[in-house]
Amino acid sequence: MNASRSTSVRREPRSCASQPAAVDDRFAPLTPTDLSERERDSVIALALQVLEPAATYVTLTDPEASLRYFRLQLAREPRERFVCAFLDSRHRIIEIRDLFQGTIDGCSVHPRVVAQMALSLNAAACLIAHNHPSGDPTPSGADIAITKRLRECLDLFEIRLLDHLVVGREGGCSMAERGLL
Repeated sequence: MNASRSTSVRREPRSCASQPAAVDDRFAPLTPTDLSERERDSVIALALQVLEPAATYVTLTDPEASLRYFRLQLAREPRERFVCAFLDSRHRIIEIRDLFQGTIDGCSVHPRVVAQMALSLNAAACLIAHNHPSGDPTPSGADIAITKRLRECLDLFEIRLLDHLVVGREGGCSMAERGLL
């Protein structure tokens, strides 16, 4: 967010019964529990449309920020999606690609495709992320195995695998932080 345009406004809580909602803020009286599952999904989709142009994810070196970014993108997906952020030597984003899609409980990932894409983009590093539609971001045995295969494959081309993030509605997990990379 651009600091010159951001303003801090302290709002006092207001009761819907005692004060009408401000004309310029239709969402102020709502709480998450007021929304159905479908409405929550719509609000998240709208939030992404509002946030994406304003947010700049120039680098992806901080696991916390990367988890937040990919959790917004993937956590509520009904099927597994496997995404790769291709980075330059200073870990600036070259491109983020949605490479593979799967089912509710799995996704086939091909290291050859990841390596080909990294080479075609002249990437020096990669950060991979996928979601668990179940909501639980705990890495599975298959997640750990494909991470090892991807790291070995990318190492052949001197492309560094920085992290594998697993996200879900219940949170996120950085495999690098857990020592699984």
